[in-house]
Amino acid sequence: MLGFLKKTKKGKEEANGQPQGDAPKAGKSKKGAKIPPVSAETDMPVATAAPPKKRFSIKKLIFVLLILGAIGGSGYFVYTLWFKAPDPGVRQYRKVMLEHVNLPPEMLRFSFDQFPEFYDALVAFNREVKIFDREIARIEAIGAKYPDQRKIADSQKKVWEKGKNTLLKEFAKLEKPVKETYVLYQVNPARGQEQITALTKDLTAAAQAAVRTAQEQTKDLGDMADAPPEGIIQGTLDKIKKIFL
Repeated sequence: MLGFLKKTKKGKEEANGQPQGDAPKAGKSKKGAKIPPVSAETDMPVATAAPPKKRFSIKKLIFVLLILGAIGGSGYFVYTLWFKAPDPGVRQYRKVMLEHVNLPPEMLRFSFDQFPEFYDALVAFNREVKIFDREIARIEAIGAKYPDQRKIADSQKKVWEKGKNTLLKEFAKLEKPVKETYVLYQVNPARGQEQITALTKDLTAAAQAAVRTAQEQTKDLGDMADAPPEGIIQGTLDKIKKIFL
């Protein structure tokens, strides 16, 4: 009788939906695999939220943008400085080695800005002196190779030395008023500008005449067309272009 009553009570509990045992809990299996949590009511796995993804730091983004901007800016600077072709209508000053011109760099730049045609004559003058030096050195080498005929070499050498010295003296005279005008322009720009206007025509004409006289003597020697452009940087770029072009 008592056993029958216990069975009847147990059957009622099952009919009322009361759990007969504990629902499985989330955890790890014996092998270590993760077991998802299970709902006690539906016996179905409970969905868990995915771990939040790490957001890209704003500071890192700003840092990357700054690096890219710096690279782009430096690339543009190099392009405009070395590779971009200058505007053909605008004269651009470029430092060149004028070893035979006795003017400091600031006066060379002053000549370029205030006496542009005279500055071109200075460049031509320096080039002519180099041609004279090259020819004199060639004649000296021949005289050293044939000492018995040294008189012939020496006589020709004197001709070229005379032409060179004449050219040097002419430009030494022209450099003096340029120096005076530069200093006057620094201490009194108004009077300096007046001096520039008054001096430009005669200064340019005298320089061009001296260069033409020298060119008449050196015209049969070639114009040193194969020589690289004057200036260390420009000469290096010229060598690079010859390698790749």
